[in-house]
Amino acid sequence: MSASTDTPHRTHEAELELGGERLLLRADHSLYWPAGETLFVADTHFGKGGVFRRQGVNVPSGTTEADLARLTAALDATGARQLIVLGDFVHAPPAGDEPWLTRFAAWRDTHRGVEIVVTRGNHDRISRLPVELGIEWQAGARRIGPFVAQHEPGVDTRGPVLCGHIHPVVRLAAGSERARPPAFWLGHNGLVLPAFCGFAGGGMVSPEPDDRVFVIGEGEVIEARLG
Repeated sequence: MSASTDTPHRTHEAELELGGERLLLRADHSLYWPAGETLFVADTHFGKGGVFRRQGVNVPSGTTEADLARLTAALDATGARQLIVLGDFVHAPPAGDEPWLTRFAAWRDTHRGVEIVVTRGNHDRISRLPVELGIEWQAGARRIGPFVAQHEPGVDTRGPVLCGHIHPVVRLAAGSERARPPAFWLGHNGLVLPAFCGFAGGGMVSPEPDDRVFVIGEGEVIEARLG
């Protein structure tokens, strides 16, 4: 399914009402809930570059620093007191001496006032990290205000679901031009966030006619018309 580039709403962030609450969909791939002073991100996949390099695939370094810088900017811009990672915090179970853990520990020391909760995803195949980082590991879904925070999409009778897992991208078409930008996808199963990891692929989604899709590009969030 393609989405027209003739869009009714263009801004650095988009607003959405869900579960009776105002949410801000940010161009840095994060979601902010102002009333709860809570920032949501999905699929950070920390350590992914290192996994590839250990397997002999030459990929760029520095992705952890870039992602942490974006996360710092998001926390500073919103003033969030709580950070919820909607699963796949790590890409693979880390050893205690992995360089990204050292970088994350230094980052965590400068953000001790922020409560961090991870709702474990399919890549989080550990019960705890090998170092203490002041992070709460949550197995399964967690109720956050009116929302249900979890990794994979799915209906929950307790409230609207906020999730990740599929790294949604959509196909945009304008004449001979084609693009596959990351997107926030609101469907009957809840709101799916784009991957926060800068070194992550995307899964093409096919929204239903009543779904809403907010694409991200060039520092803007745009609600796209489907069809």
